[in-house]
Amino acid sequence: MDVALVTQLLRSQYPDLADLSIRESTSGFDNTIWRLGDDLVIRLPRRAIGARLMEHELRWLPELAPRMTLEIPTPLRAGQPSKEFSWPWSISKWIDGSPGNVVPSSTLSTATKPLAAFLRSLHVAAPAAAPSNEFRGVALGRYETSFLTRIGPIDDIDAEAVLRIWRAAVDAPPWSLEPLWIHGDLHPANIIFRGGVVVGVIDFGDLCAGDPATDLAGAFLSLSLGTLEEFFDEYGDVDDATKQRTLGWAVHFGLMFMLLGKSDEPSYGPIGRRAIENAINFVDPSH
Repeated sequence: MDVALVTQLLRSQYPDLADLSIRESTSGFDNTIWRLGDDLVIRLPRRAIGARLMEHELRWLPELAPRMTLEIPTPLRAGQPSKEFSWPWSISKWIDGSPGNVVPSSTLSTATKPLAAFLRSLHVAAPAAAPSNEFRGVALGRYETSFLTRIGPIDDIDAEAVLRIWRAAVDAPPWSLEPLWIHGDLHPANIIFRGGVVVGVIDFGDLCAGDPATDLAGAFLSLSLGTLEEFFDEYGDVDDATKQRTLGWAVHFGLMFMLLGKSDEPSYGPIGRRAIENAINFVDPSH
């Protein structure tokens, strides 16, 4: 995918935008990202699963956007599959700022209350037609094998403490209420800061209906230990079983991010370590 393809797609489907400047931005695992002029962004799926997730964003984000307390990349135009590009794509407003994986940790902690308020605005009952996701918002027990495989290569964490957290989470009562809307991939790289203040949340490809503990674990990846109680107080109404599952998701994501930090994205390593250390010390402050 290159500027020529993006230009061709615009000329064929949205010619009124085709003369704006186009430049490639940092891409993610599922999409390539292209700035369009000063205020817009084009996202093109780079693999089949990304195309399916793009369909979810196009369908549901415009409906969710009005009640969100932070900016989200609501699609403004929907790109249709064509002979030039066989998958759907989107044009959204560009949320200017810096992702949380490149800002100081002190800046991350300013997001404590806004992030809790954002999740509270998102976590409402999802309709029956909402997408499901086999990787997010589901019972943690399905990850047992992969979790134990991941913990092996990491030798500089308290594996016994992590395993205790994991076992407690797997054994905790599952989410028994109606499925809620969840972001599904809440971590610092998907939280946008501008002027030292959190302004937006991006990358809703994993948007689905399920257990909110998946999203609440994002606080352990993103915030300092001293602000987690404040986060839960602001969010409100988190029962003990949900906190247990949240801790399980936190160490699950923590291991994933530590391994990604070694292989694909160095900035993810500290995020994973923060999640694991936060979870251990949240359970046992004397650790």
